[in-house]
Amino acid sequence: MLFVSHANPEDNLFTRWLSLRLAREGYPVWCDLTKLLGGEDFWRDVEAAMRDRTAKFIFVLSKTSNQKQGTLDELSLARRIGKQISDFIIPLRIDDLPTEAINIELHRLAFIDFSKSWVAGYGQLIEALEKAGVKKDARFTPDAVTRWWQTNYPATAGVKKTPERCLSNWFEFSKIPQHLRLHSIDEFKADDKLELKLPFAVCRCDRYLITFATADELKPHLEEQGLHIGNSVELELAKFSDNGLEHPHIERREARNFISVLFRESFERFAVSKGLLAYELSGGSCFYWFPKDVAVNDKVSFVNTSGEKGWRSVVGYKSVKSTIGETRIRNWHFGVRVKTYAWPFSGFAVKPHVAFTENGTLYDSKARQHSARRSQCKSWYNDDWLDRLLATMTFLADPSSRDLLIPLSANETLAVRSLPIAFESPVSFEVLDKEAQAEVIPPDDEPEDEEDEENDVEDAL
Repeated sequence: MLFVSHANPEDNLFTRWLSLRLAREGYPVWCDLTKLLGGEDFWRDVEAAMRDRTAKFIFVLSKTSNQKQGTLDELSLARRIGKQISDFIIPLRIDDLPTEAINIELHRLAFIDFSKSWVAGYGQLIEALEKAGVKKDARFTPDAVTRWWQTNYPATAGVKKTPERCLSNWFEFSKIPQHLRLHSIDEFKADDKLELKLPFAVCRCDRYLITFATADELKPHLEEQGLHIGNSVELELAKFSDNGLEHPHIERREARNFISVLFRESFERFAVSKGLLAYELSGGSCFYWFPKDVAVNDKVSFVNTSGEKGWRSVVGYKSVKSTIGETRIRNWHFGVRVKTYAWPFSGFAVKPHVAFTENGTLYDSKARQHSARRSQCKSWYNDDWLDRLLATMTFLADPSSRDLLIPLSANETLAVRSLPIAFESPVSFEVLDKEAQAEVIPPDDEPEDEEDEENDVEDAL
């Protein structure tokens, strides 16, 4: 058997995930959370079970288990048993516990690091178990895991026949311009890759610019870059979205993508104008985060969809102890990224992100950002993310209209509601397992592909 020792309840979420994954793989695993998963009786005599039946002792190493008496007692027993068994103890570090702070019982043992990625750590653990020749048990199968889950977490558990109002992260457009413009540029060549510096968002299509800005608004900026507008045509937005264009030839799907890009890039320019800063993800898309002091006291007041007032910090800090014993101040900064949908419904899907700085300097390492995010945000729940999302949209909104008024040109504006779409569910759900409330941290990088996004919507319909 694989005996999994962990701090209860602090490390239950990880331990349950690990135990079920190992059982799916066929390994006989026992921990106090899963118990009879493979039909194995509860071990009343832990010492006898460890000594006679345990092939490997897996120790979930965290800041809590590193100093909790119950786990340390199990670890001490495992150390005594391990004197007769090679590599008996396998420590799994799951948080940012410094190496020099690890309990002396484990100090000379190499740990598998799960703190940056559970999936990567799990792969290393499976490799170690296979190398050690740990035998599998036919009672531990995917079906056994499914039956255990259905018994402990049945589909109807917690479901109440009480209506519930649910909020989304979808923010509707309340006003969309009726027209956009197509400008031909005399100097453009098909293979040109000029980086245009213009005050409004534009999309290039061969020798043409598609934008909401008029020729007069773009002319002086283009001439500074040696470019001239040859001809301009005004297009009806609805017809362009429904039919595309004959000349230049633009398919309907491509037309909708152009509109989506114009709206998204206009939002990004707008966010920067409000003082937010861009952070580029490895996929090329950006989210926009609050630097210190852009919001008064780094807090934003807002009113939710029920009319209740609240506030949330959009910048905060945490004291972090370094490996050499020094204490540093790490700041977290809330941010948002938008995905634009122009058809069959129009609006922004707003996704939350968090950036990290020290002494005002942004972490330039993606891995360091990811590690800090998992550490800082693992205790944030749905309400934490949603309230900060509402606070951010309120910060960006016009105080009088409560809409985001995003400039598309000197005279055209895209208006976006600052409150998300709400849905009415005929049933509600009461969380029975408090650990299950922990929100899965949104991905640090999700490549944004406007064309694929449009394809997914159209193909689905």
